[in-house]
Amino acid sequence: MNEQKSFANIAPDQCPVSALSDTYRLSNEQLESVFRKARSESPVVYLEDIDYWAVTRYDDIKRVLGDKERFSAEITLQPLRPVAPEVSQVFKDRGFSPRPTLSNNENPNHGPVRRVAQAAFSPRRNKKLEPYIRKLVNDAVDRFETDKRADLVAQLVYELPALVLFKLLGIPESDVQQIKQWADSRLVLSFGKPSLEEQLVAAGHMADYWDYCLDLVQQRIASPQDDLPSDMLAMWRDNEDIDVEDVNNVVFGLLLAGHETTTNMSANAILTLLQHRASWEAITSDPGLIPNTVEECLRFRSSVVAWRRLAKVDTELSGVTIPAGQRVMCYLPSGNRDESRFDDGEEFDLHRKEARGHVAFGFGRHFCLGAPLARFELVVILEELTRRLPGMRLVADQDLMPVETVQFRGPQQLWVEWD
Repeated sequence: MNEQKSFANIAPDQCPVSALSDTYRLSNEQLESVFRKARSESPVVYLEDIDYWAVTRYDDIKRVLGDKERFSAEITLQPLRPVAPEVSQVFKDRGFSPRPTLSNNENPNHGPVRRVAQAAFSPRRNKKLEPYIRKLVNDAVDRFETDKRADLVAQLVYELPALVLFKLLGIPESDVQQIKQWADSRLVLSFGKPSLEEQLVAAGHMADYWDYCLDLVQQRIASPQDDLPSDMLAMWRDNEDIDVEDVNNVVFGLLLAGHETTTNMSANAILTLLQHRASWEAITSDPGLIPNTVEECLRFRSSVVAWRRLAKVDTELSGVTIPAGQRVMCYLPSGNRDESRFDDGEEFDLHRKEARGHVAFGFGRHFCLGAPLARFELVVILEELTRRLPGMRLVADQDLMPVETVQFRGPQQLWVEWD
């Protein structure tokens, strides 16, 4: 019997805390039970299987993510398990050598690079995308509305966040499928447990991705456009603290991380609302409830499961000392349901006043740069779906197992139907 089947046959309240090293093998009910058990019994625990310390309480998570003197973000994108020597050779042969991106950059230039990226990632530019986002949602609904049935992952939220981000970055729609494939490979290599053959395929894809980003930036240097890379390059020329390699890395990081999380976030939100039928009907009747509902969806079922740090000094959390040099895994969805921070934290409440206090986008100096755009996209998706398909419901007895990485979570498919 393999490990996946053994978890499938375990009742949610019987799953061990050690299952945190394989979160993608757990159903939502199992994972929620493991988090509750961990917060209560083992809020800081060593996971031998992956050589990480799991941190599951809200206050501890915020301390780890917010204390740059005690914890470093340098391992945030490090593969969960070391890559094979053959993979390192592929990277060397292909000239794949990116600097740290925004999420794992602990160098002195982190602040200047982030400020330039933040300025280019402006609310003005995000707002300009609204008609495009609404058109994407409605075009998708037009394609499947008469079918009375759809897989919203495959037919709506898989491509939509990528199309929005690529519009922001000035990338043609014809390249979307290729880049999504490259991004999927990166997620498997960094956050999964791939075989050697899978690692080598992923390594080739990441090198292809890197070459694509370098070429994109060079195109914008030669011919600026109305897009984020061009904005960054314009500011780069006036900022001696950063160089063109930093622009390359921001584009590389955004292309990789900026849409996978939003795909999962959107699928999780729709799933949650359809499982809480009264909430779906409430936002259908009153769209003004949607912005706070988005925050509660983020809190209740976060798409980013775990975020990583390296302990720089011995640090005590919840009575447990994590030694210097040890790796730490902060389980954000667990913190977001911690009842010491959120009253009735295991309950979904779209009227929750403190919903925005969640850590779904992280915390501290590495807080998610694209959070405003992700929130805005989800608001638009819910506004249009509740307007166009108010009677939408989940197809019964479907498989809702998540994507196969430890760090991110969302259903691989989400079948819905309507009359």
